Amino acid sequence: MAVRTGQQFLEGLKNDGREIWLDGELIQDVTTHPAFKGAAEHIAKLFDLQHKYPEVMTATCPETGEKFGITHLIPRSKEDIKRIRKAMKVWAEASVGLMGRSPDYMNTTFACFAGHADVWARRGNEQGAQNMIKYQKYVRDNDLIMTHSIINPQVDRSVSEAEQGGGEVSLHKVGETEDAIIVRGARMLATLAPFADELTVYPGSDIRLQDKKYAICFAVPMNTPGLKFICRDSYSKERNKFDYPLSARFDEMDAVVIFDDVHVPKDRVFMDGDTVGYSEVIGDGYWRNYIIFQAMNRALTKLEFAFGLGHMIADTTGVNTFDHVQEKLGEIWNMMEMTRAGVVAAEEGAFEVDGKGIWAPNDKPLIALRGLMPKWIPRATELLKVIGGGGYMLTPSLKDMNGPLAKDITKYYQARNSDAEQRIRLFRLGWDFIGSELAGRGDLYERFYLSDAYRMTALNYKIAEKEHAKMLVEQFLNEPVAELQTTK
Repeated sequence: MAVRTGQQFLEGLKNDGREIWLDGELIQDVTTHPAFKGAAEHIAKLFDLQHKYPEVMTATCPETGEKFGITHLIPRSKEDIKRIRKAMKVWAEASVGLMGRSPDYMNTTFACFAGHADVWARRGNEQGAQNMIKYQKYVRDNDLIMTHSIINPQVDRSVSEAEQGGGEVSLHKVGETEDAIIVRGARMLATLAPFADELTVYPGSDIRLQDKKYAICFAVPMNTPGLKFICRDSYSKERNKFDYPLSARFDEMDAVVIFDDVHVPKDRVFMDGDTVGYSEVIGDGYWRNYIIFQAMNRALTKLEFAFGLGHMIADTTGVNTFDHVQEKLGEIWNMMEMTRAGVVAAEEGAFEVDGKGIWAPNDKPLIALRGLMPKWIPRATELLKVIGGGGYMLTPSLKDMNGPLAKDITKYYQARNSDAEQRIRLFRLGWDFIGSELAGRGDLYERFYLSDAYRMTALNYKIAEKEHAKMLVEQFLNEPVAELQTTK
């Protein structure tokens, strides 16, 4: 199939048999349901962008000669890293950074896994590694969207998976046939579940499991029997794009996945019972280098949008003449440019991994940004609230503008350099970014999607290279000391 069109993507979603539950209702068609229609249409546009900008968004498969989405590419040079980033930026800008799980997130992950399949092959897991390589080619060649479920439910974080809910809540293997393993339990958070083609399971962090039945990694189609997806509240609903320009488009949805004795074909199993490997594929497989590169490229776009939004609101109402507002806008600009610098540093510092022909971005600036971004984006949102003030809450709806008070609205909602309609559009856009249900979800997402900032910043200290910094200090400590002079 190579590169799909948006229409092909939407047709593939229609009534495919997946169990998507929302508000007690089994959703029959996510392409027409008001809770999902807007996001489905936006993702379709992402596919169409691959056709609009093929020189940026696609690459040629050396095996088949067909085009494929370049975010599936296993990078084999610094130039490949740069090409991938440019494509990720096009997709990030399409949702102004609000869609954190656009398809490139998982495409990049599995390109990483396949490129470092030797880590998966350790301790006799050669077949699992080969399955990973074949699967990555399959999703690449069919231009499929993947979602993931990498965290066990929050039952009791103080104990192991085997102790939570009697060991029956966390996803685990319960049996095996000649052709499949059988799994039971639950996982979260399957972001993009209503729109994905495939569900994947892999480690959420480099934790070491004690019980091998929980150390499983695999992928199955979304309509596999026994899979149930329970969605959170929709933040899209039946909202129009004037009143809710972001919520109506970019609610990518999150879900808990229930595995009710799901049969996973053995050629879809990447790991089965290796409690040590469960940690190593994340820690030794350079996953952080790739996934944080994608995440910070997306975060850069969101900060660019936040800066542009703040500037336009301040300029429209004239508050950008106040120095304290200029200082707040300057702070958002600082975050934006430091993020850009980190992404460029990661790209320019890309390196070949262990001489095996696979390249990875430099993770040092990315790891630093991972600790900062969960603080920076909520801070940018806080600054936007101060810049816009009460104007966010005092915006009429589209129905008001088309109603009996239209003339009054035209007169009283004008701004310094904007008519009423543009001012209302701007502030409604701002509210959807900082105060709507979608904004609240976005704030939580930014704080925790790569684990919490405090844990990650503490980890940064632990993994930091310290010898050069120590040398700078020790040059003074190791100087010969002149004989002490004492006076009586």
